[in-house]
Amino acid sequence: MKTKILVYGVLGYTGNLFLERALDRSLPIVLGAREKELRGAAERLGLEYRVFEISDAPGIAAHLSDIRAVVNLASISFGVNRPLIDACLQTGTHYVDLAAECPDMVGILELHDAASSRGVMLMPGAGFNLVTTDIAGAIASKLLADPTRLSLGFATFGKASRGTIRSVLRLATETGYSRRAGELVATRSASEKRIFRAEQKDYPLINNALMGDVITSFMSTNIREITAYSYYPWILVQFMKGRMDWLRRFLMAHSDRFFAPGPSADELDSQHTYSWAQVEDAGGRSATVIIRGPQAYVFTVKAIGRIIDRLARNDVNPGFTPPSFYGRGLIEGIDGVRIDVMAE
Repeated sequence: MKTKILVYGVLGYTGNLFLERALDRSLPIVLGAREKELRGAAERLGLEYRVFEISDAPGIAAHLSDIRAVVNLASISFGVNRPLIDACLQTGTHYVDLAAECPDMVGILELHDAASSRGVMLMPGAGFNLVTTDIAGAIASKLLADPTRLSLGFATFGKASRGTIRSVLRLATETGYSRRAGELVATRSASEKRIFRAEQKDYPLINNALMGDVITSFMSTNIREITAYSYYPWILVQFMKGRMDWLRRFLMAHSDRFFAPGPSADELDSQHTYSWAQVEDAGGRSATVIIRGPQAYVFTVKAIGRIIDRLARNDVNPGFTPPSFYGRGLIEGIDGVRIDVMAE
């Protein structure tokens, strides 16, 4: 029986943070990366390791014969990850990654039937920005008898990692989706605004049609009208509106020069996040769930650590599976997490 969990991409910013703050050495974890420097990190931790690229599915499959699940903390582009996902399907290996953007998530959703037939779970969006909104939406959906509309989103503060910045800049001008009458409808981001209030402060949000909530929250709640929102810096909102594209492309090309690898240790410990979901019904009633939590990257690795624990216990669901499959217990008890429920 396959029992090991391969955590791939541990030499990047998020991967290093996972090793520092969320690694449980009592679990059967194998470290993976493309860089040969992985050997030193793995030996210091006393863990098994495997070095391979993720560009060749048959070559990857050779590394998965004893692996129950792969948790991919590296690239979040579906195009880049596809060979790794194909290798997981080929070998009957569960797959988890951080891809939360709709264009990437649509590609994984198309593999649902193939994964289901092989008994393989595919869980993208296992980081802060989708884990928390998916769980908030699932909680909120049970607060009204017949909710007809779901609005959800998140607010983060402080620096992002270079990898996150590259991903956001890459997708900023793409058309995303909202959910209308149960169907995905092409939608431009930053075409809609609303205010989110938490702890006596207002935060201006823009619709973020790139977020995968319109897929995961539809599966979690079956609500047929869904819009995702985000709290973003002014310059990113301009990029989403198609303005100053020369600057967006320049920043993408020179991200290593202009952006730090990620937040400092002090920033990780001092910042916090909000995630929010509001449901409404046809009679005008509404209910809201707000999740206050630790800094986004800390939240991500803590959630990943808990998902790995569940994978080790073979707590899985074949096919494309939203993070809320694990329920609110996935995040309850993480330091700094508070879940507030408000019926209106």
